[in-house]
Amino acid sequence: MASVASGAMASSYPPPQPGAPIKRSRGPVVLFVLLVVVLIAALAGIVGIVLKQVGDDEPEAKPAAAGTLQFRRVLKAQPNGCAKAPVVANVLCGADGTRYTLGKTELDGTHVRDVEAVADTQGAGWLVMLKLDAEGTKTFATLTGQLVTNKPPTNQLAIVVNDRVVSAPMVSAPITEGRVQIAGNFTSKQAKQLAADITG
Repeated sequence: MASVASGAMASSYPPPQPGAPIKRSRGPVVLFVLLVVVLIAALAGIVGIVLKQVGDDEPEAKPAAAGTLQFRRVLKAQPNGCAKAPVVANVLCGADGTRYTLGKTELDGTHVRDVEAVADTQGAGWLVMLKLDAEGTKTFATLTGQLVTNKPPTNQLAIVVNDRVVSAPMVSAPITEGRVQIAGNFTSKQAKQLAADITG
């Protein structure tokens, strides 16, 4: 519109004199600059929205404590054993007072990508879900493939945080895809507490 207006106004001026410099209208330049500014602002707005939407769609990562989380085989479990005998090397207590004799650490928190408490969509109660990285997935597949063939309590896998057994679930099948599901008819509060314990 600015260029049309300036063109209409130019007809009321006398024609340029021979040898005099031709005065050029700045309307098109101003219009071009304004369009560039508007385009940049629009692109910035679009990029900001896309980044925000991508960020909002990403699940909130809750990595486990790398140095404090360990997965160890249960070699022996003694209910209420922690009240009766002192704790020694490779023997740790659970929250319920069970005394666990454990094997070496076979996987730690550096291989856990995400920990989350979720409602069980195929049954009652809540679950705790863990996602492992590629190396953790491979190690866990081997470990659970061995444990599933054992008799209780040596088919259990202790989840140890800060030298305390926060859970020692039985392995019911080899877990090969890096998605670990801890089930136990948990309430929402219990599942969230376990997830918080695992994240350290």
